[in-house]
Amino acid sequence: MKIPSDPVKRQILYDELTQQCLASRSERYEFYRTLRNYYLFGSSDDGGTPYNKIGSTIDTLSSFIYAPDSVRFSINLGVSADDLDIHKARPLAREISEQWRISGSHVRFGVAAKWSLVFGTMLMKVQWRHGIARTYLLEPHQFGVLREDLMDLSDQEAFVMCYTTTKTQLERDLTGNPRAHSILSRVGKGGGVSSGTGFGDGLNRLLLSNPVGGVPGSVAPNYGNSGGTVAGGIGGTPGSATSYNYAPKVDAELIDMWDLYVWNDDIDDYQIVSMASPNVVIYDRAQKFVGIQGMPHFAVVRAENNLYDFFWGDSFVARLAWLQEWRTEDAANIRNLSAKQSDPPISATGMGGIQEEKLLALRRAGGRFSTTNPNTKIESHAPKMPDNPYASLAEIDKMFDDTAGIGHILQGKGESGVRSKGQADLMARLGSSRPKQRATAVEESAEDVATLMLRTIQENSPQRFMAEIPGKKEKLPFVAEQFTKDYEVKVDAHSSSPIFVEDRKHDAELLLEARAIDRETFLEMYDPPNVQDLIVKLKVIEQKEAQAAQLQAKAEAAGKASKD
Repeated sequence: MKIPSDPVKRQILYDELTQQCLASRSERYEFYRTLRNYYLFGSSDDGGTPYNKIGSTIDTLSSFIYAPDSVRFSINLGVSADDLDIHKARPLAREISEQWRISGSHVRFGVAAKWSLVFGTMLMKVQWRHGIARTYLLEPHQFGVLREDLMDLSDQEAFVMCYTTTKTQLERDLTGNPRAHSILSRVGKGGGVSSGTGFGDGLNRLLLSNPVGGVPGSVAPNYGNSGGTVAGGIGGTPGSATSYNYAPKVDAELIDMWDLYVWNDDIDDYQIVSMASPNVVIYDRAQKFVGIQGMPHFAVVRAENNLYDFFWGDSFVARLAWLQEWRTEDAANIRNLSAKQSDPPISATGMGGIQEEKLLALRRAGGRFSTTNPNTKIESHAPKMPDNPYASLAEIDKMFDDTAGIGHILQGKGESGVRSKGQADLMARLGSSRPKQRATAVEESAEDVATLMLRTIQENSPQRFMAEIPGKKEKLPFVAEQFTKDYEVKVDAHSSSPIFVEDRKHDAELLLEARAIDRETFLEMYDPPNVQDLIVKLKVIEQKEAQAAQLQAKAEAAGKASKD
């Protein structure tokens, strides 16, 4: 894209691109709020339901597609890498695996994977801070792209990230900026209406949080309600539910901000335009001055790849919403029938006097009333309960499991007809094919995040690494910047998903048996507890074995010489 050099035309272009990128933001905001409520409360609002089957299904499914405690990475080199890069790849693979955990990215990515099932997509921003490659969650309503029919972020000519900051934080960020006083005197005026954003001041953003340089929002605004009824109470039945509020209270003055990323053909890099409400340009600079040239700071996380022409992805929660409404309605009917069974309606004929008091006495335990009319007749109208009133709920629950692709075997439940462990393992392997598809999609997203983290390490880290060169006693020192740029970080042996754990261990055993790997590599693939300590002990064991082999060889040689 050609960016005008004239300041007025340049500003007009920036405003138009911001509006175009955020054209669907307000509409998506409402949709995401409904999806969030369904996941957290089981209903389209925050009233809740007696049992939230959507929440339990998402939690179970997300536990299959990603396990934060087992992820390990390897590096695949491109054709332009030389032989030395092969030896440098191993210490860098260990470094990215360590930084993945040290920075907390393993936990944040798990949150992103789970919420990608809710929203359809999530984003993660990678930034170098305090000597490590930090990652930050970004919800899709805080992001906008120029073309929503393109799936890859790198194909977008322009995109926008929205966030909030406090005025005091903005003052610190502007330290050293010669325009700091002018900027601070203009930001936040006019009610803080952002051009093309569809939102007012930063407080509106708290309904759905923005963790990227902004204020952490409310994950679960309310549980229960203030009306003294059960959360999602059916028929207004009195209950004892307490209202819980997890919404943050922020009294600080918040400022709406957004970063516009525009591909600049003249410099072959992104132009990053940081703006504050109302349309105050703070920075307008090439990305190479603050990040990696030509590579966005963001990675897209998706657990579903069903929609090939929609950037925001397919929400799994949207598919479960109808089942949840059906289940809630059936539960309400069963509860009403059960209530009428325990306290059935009655009718009375031929009763004189004040009927309300007599009927009240009749319905009370031990209550009595008298009448002079011998034709008085009192009838109870208890409804007939079905033989199995909860059969419909069980069938709906099966539909939940079928939609998610998680059967009884995968949930650790027994299955009729299964008589051996081998049969159960085979059924679990065959039944996990659908969760494996989602796990593979999440794995690819994790690889994108890890690749971006390693590129960030190359750009910023001064740390020296040591590469072991076969045939040389001394190790080769190098920094990450000296490593090739032609590579891709891969999740090692599908270690991001617990579904592949047994397959990975089985492959390790076969490779060791075929002598295709040594015992140290076997330990790394098997990944037992305290694997680093075990590797150190293994080297001691191998040294003792080598010494014993030498002594035995000498003894055999001496015995052969004596015979001769």
